[in-house]
Amino acid sequence: MIIKRYIKKRNCFEYDVRLYDENGKRKQYKTGLTSKKLAKEYEQKKRNEIAERKLFPERHFVKRKFADFVPEYLKKHASRKKTGTYSDYISICKKLVRFFGEYDLHEITRYHIESYQSERSQQVGVCMVNREITILKGILTKAIDWGFLLKNPVKGIKLEKERPRLRYLNREEISKLIESCGRNGQVRYLKPMVIIDLNTGLRKDEILSLKKESVNLERNVITVEEGKGGYTRHVPINETARNELTKLANRGDSEYIFHDANGLPFKDIKKSFNSAVKRADLKDVQFHDLRKTFATWCVFRNVPPKTLQKWMGHKKIETTMKYYVVSPDDFEQEAIKRLDGITDSSRDTQKNRQPVKLPKCLKNMVELNGVEPSTS
Repeated sequence: MIIKRYIKKRNCFEYDVRLYDENGKRKQYKTGLTSKKLAKEYEQKKRNEIAERKLFPERHFVKRKFADFVPEYLKKHASRKKTGTYSDYISICKKLVRFFGEYDLHEITRYHIESYQSERSQQVGVCMVNREITILKGILTKAIDWGFLLKNPVKGIKLEKERPRLRYLNREEISKLIESCGRNGQVRYLKPMVIIDLNTGLRKDEILSLKKESVNLERNVITVEEGKGGYTRHVPINETARNELTKLANRGDSEYIFHDANGLPFKDIKKSFNSAVKRADLKDVQFHDLRKTFATWCVFRNVPPKTLQKWMGHKKIETTMKYYVVSPDDFEQEAIKRLDGITDSSRDTQKNRQPVKLPKCLKNMVELNGVEPSTS
């Protein structure tokens, strides 16, 4: 469409062109032309440019190497993540750059992504592959937002089905792990960190970034600011966790509960934790299993599922019960014994009931919700 405008300074009329661009947005282009004939030629030229951009968008994007884009993504977007999460982003992005680094963003296709997915599936587990593909999708989505890409090639690619990793520590394993954590005097923070996590169920990044101001020892509660999903929640503290937190709160001038010599929070504890697991001669134990152990023992001690869901910070109770509560053989054996004598009306089963014993570091778990220990 040709638009005629009067220009007072020049005392004449000029013709502008109004068109819809390739994204369907209406734009008005100033031509500076006083000839309607030339304005129509300009209009046709613009129409041709828009049609070409619509048919061949890859020709008109600013070419940007994946390897050059990722550092900018980490700096402007991922750096806002919490300490532990950000270190995971950096580690995964290095792997992605090794594979996609030489490609321009618009050159990455579904074929390349599925090739990467297939190659990584032979090297690592399903959970890690899915995590890497998810981060790749986030990187390319941000490239679209910043105008370097038109559509995300990861969209529509199915992630492999993950089997829930059900691992919890029994009484003996808990004792071995805590004892092992205390053997290395150079890593003083590890033992209290493990004990606190077993009694609160905090995520690893939440406990690494825990600040002293978030621990209220008068009300016996920890406030988790902006946990996973951006939610704030309150986790009660039992006596065992309180004793450890009291010692740590009075140590050093740092604002963090767990910090290095410079008062900064630890980036990760994977190396020291794995060393403790090895010294304890435990198999297949990860730091996240402490959180699962907390959830499992809470259920053992009759903490209501809805209350546990709140403490864990899960949106859905299905997540709490499916992925975080384990039903090991020893507990099942205790449970089935409770059925003894239900068909014998003359037997007093109350006298034979024995309470389930907890390890020392979890003895106050039941006090978290004011639930009396079950003797049945």
